[in-house]
Amino acid sequence: MVHAAKAAGQDLSAVVVGAGSQGRVHALGHLAAPGVVLTGLADVDLASAQALAAELDVPAVHRDYRELFAAARPDIVSVCTPPAFHLDVVRAAIEAGARAVHCEKPIALSYGEALEMAARAADAGVQLTFNLQRRFEPVQRQAREWIAAGEIGEVVTVEGYCPNLFDWGTHIVDLILFHRQDAAPEWVLGQLDVTLDRYVYGVFTETASLTQFGWADGVRAVVSTGREPHTPVLNVQNNLGLIVQGSTGRADIRGARCVVRRFGKADLVRESPFDTDSRNWDHAVDPAIVAGTADAIRDLAECLRTGRRPALHAEHGLRGAELIFATYESSRSRRRVQLPLDRMDNALISGRAEGFWSPTGELRSTY
Repeated sequence: MVHAAKAAGQDLSAVVVGAGSQGRVHALGHLAAPGVVLTGLADVDLASAQALAAELDVPAVHRDYRELFAAARPDIVSVCTPPAFHLDVVRAAIEAGARAVHCEKPIALSYGEALEMAARAADAGVQLTFNLQRRFEPVQRQAREWIAAGEIGEVVTVEGYCPNLFDWGTHIVDLILFHRQDAAPEWVLGQLDVTLDRYVYGVFTETASLTQFGWADGVRAVVSTGREPHTPVLNVQNNLGLIVQGSTGRADIRGARCVVRRFGKADLVRESPFDTDSRNWDHAVDPAIVAGTADAIRDLAECLRTGRRPALHAEHGLRGAELIFATYESSRSRRRVQLPLDRMDNALISGRAEGFWSPTGELRSTY
């Protein structure tokens, strides 16, 4: 049953589960959203939650998110825990009567968990969004408009680069879909290097990878991942970003800048309006992330009131997750994977447990 729209002029209550760096970003987003009141925080590290609550003047703090849901009965829940806990928190939020859940990426540890989250939300009439906030960045939006307007002609290929596929790659894959007007790819072909026991934010990831996926119109995208020392340089000019090749030009898109090089015409350039010098960032967080998340929360709150489809609808996150998990499955099964993906596990983690890969050494990091 779909929840009834909130009465005009009535505030929406929100809580945040997870009081780490991204939890703080979500909390700031709720505080900045018109008609949204942030009423509580939860974190197993109670001291972190208490410190954030004191900084932002949030009234309620709990160690257990279930206790928070029972006490606060929130309209909106932000999920900022590690991905291994996303499904449990989303389940509990839905059961507690939340009307909207805004979940961080990576979405889940397996494709099956990602699909279950979306199915549970849909069945309960709960608005589910994933925080792919880069879709709100001015540079990305301008690039999308230029590409759609034909400034580089017909799109031929797309190249994406980032340190790892599961975490950072979530944004790269999503932005490729964004710049292709969210058309659904038909197949995925992937290969993984699993030289190391490599963990990013505690989740086992590939050492390096190469993914190719294609659409019905013949356009193909390639995503390369890896980091030093095993993959020291992916692309000299673009270690984190996209290159969209067209029939009459090329778009080089990064968070700080987009340059559209048009054959026979002057370049088009869009610079980020945000400070790109990390030495000036508040709590070491890119201000573009803070602004994009605030835009996402403002949008989802407005959609709760109006019934409009949110810009970060769960469908976008699921499609990107499908491409990532299909890459893992392609490497494990050594075949091109036709979509929709029919394997519900995480083939990288399953394959490691089954001895398909035998990494040596360990690397734990945030990228």
